[in-house]
Amino acid sequence: MQQVLHDWQAPGMAIAIVHDQQVLFVGGMGKRKLGEPAVVDAHTRFAIASLTKTFTAAAVLTLVEEGKLSLDAPVKDLWPGLMLSDPTVTSQLTLRDILSHRSGIDESADLLWTSTGYDRSEVLQRLRTVPQASPLRSRFSYSNVLYVLAGEVAARVAGQPWESLVRTRLLAPANLTDAGFGIPTAADGNVAHPHTQRQGVITAIAPRAVDNIAPAAALFASATDLASWLKVWLHTPALDGKSTEKPVLSRTLIDLMMTPQMLVGLRPWAKALYPESHFLAHGLGWMLQDYRGRMVAWNTGGLDGFSCSLAVLPEEKFGVAVLTNVPWTGLPEAMVFQLIDDWLGQGLGQIGRPGKSDQMNQLNQIDKTGKIGKAGKIGKDWSGIRLKMSLESRARQAAARAAQDGTKTSTTFPIPVERLIGKYSSPMFGDAEISASPSKDGLSLRTAKSLRATLSPWQPQKLRVQFEDPELGHCLGTILTAKDGTVLGFELEDHGKFLRSPNQ
Repeated sequence: MQQVLHDWQAPGMAIAIVHDQQVLFVGGMGKRKLGEPAVVDAHTRFAIASLTKTFTAAAVLTLVEEGKLSLDAPVKDLWPGLMLSDPTVTSQLTLRDILSHRSGIDESADLLWTSTGYDRSEVLQRLRTVPQASPLRSRFSYSNVLYVLAGEVAARVAGQPWESLVRTRLLAPANLTDAGFGIPTAADGNVAHPHTQRQGVITAIAPRAVDNIAPAAALFASATDLASWLKVWLHTPALDGKSTEKPVLSRTLIDLMMTPQMLVGLRPWAKALYPESHFLAHGLGWMLQDYRGRMVAWNTGGLDGFSCSLAVLPEEKFGVAVLTNVPWTGLPEAMVFQLIDDWLGQGLGQIGRPGKSDQMNQLNQIDKTGKIGKAGKIGKDWSGIRLKMSLESRARQAAARAAQDGTKTSTTFPIPVERLIGKYSSPMFGDAEISASPSKDGLSLRTAKSLRATLSPWQPQKLRVQFEDPELGHCLGTILTAKDGTVLGFELEDHGKFLRSPNQ
């Protein structure tokens, strides 16, 4: 852990390792926040981002078991106001489709929640404006916003808010006592702070509020909590049926969630990373992958300044979870697969399975050449490999952004600013407004309810759009004009076109 934190320049990390119902390790290392003395421990709370989806899917499935929901009934029957851009998808979309990410709606739906000020209800209402990228059930199409719909449908049927549903059915029975919803908080202050990299320096940032997509990403938890959550998925009822202990989730439910529903496929980079794997699929809330002859159910979460990963090997009764307070998901994923390899006797470490003989433990020792004992197996340096991939990816993204931006060639707006000032609208984001900036260093832009940016000259007909939310960075905007020079609207790279409102 210490070496990995140093290599990735990460402030802190927490890990939980479970075999069957025994916690082999739970603890933390590093700092909750750079520059402050408080250290990460087993009860430090981290945002777990998309690991929340596993909880939402499980909550939905408990209602399915009780006969209160159906996985395969049209969601519109449970949420009458549902309207998507494709009428066929509107009429046929099911909870199974949502929980296995096979709706086909465009991933631009995520723009609806990020800094827009829309609550859950309005985010769901605006789903009708999101393009249909592919036919229903034709391919894997990840969607945070549709998980919100699944969570809200379950909450409506249960007659309680989603947060209460998850707490009463999952958190309390599984003994996740540090967990909560929203921005991580704790009475004792034992909370990890998010960090990102700015100009090559790891910097603490403000935590992201995700209330408007809570069922997709709003849980926070500690390593101790995730050790308890792993136990839920590794619970095996007594074969004689005499056990009086009631599991949090039934074996039938767990097996269903870990049954492939949609093929994801291994991209070339993933195939190179996991040459031992032949398939990658999605179940209900879980990624499913074969790895070294075992099935691994895993998921990863990433949110501004936090990343985490969790994996279960049902045949091995083994599970691991890793929490970090940096945004690079490659870090926790590397630790997860490092620990899996170590457990299987294929790694660099020395996690011994309970009951193994001294001879087998000897095979797991590392000699001076880095080989694993007599077996002569060389462990994979997962952290080094994923760090190299992460750095290369960041460099490619920065180069692509620089190439797209080009060089600034304008110091003044291409048309008088008074012709740009006014109100605009977009089907997806509603009203927008360009106004004079109080600082006089450009123009102010407001889209949706609260997404704000500063417009400044960049190139002829191009504006630099610097978002107020620092994690959104910047993009370029294009001024749309008629042949006579009348301003028709503007277009932002990802957010699309905004047309001038009548009489403006």
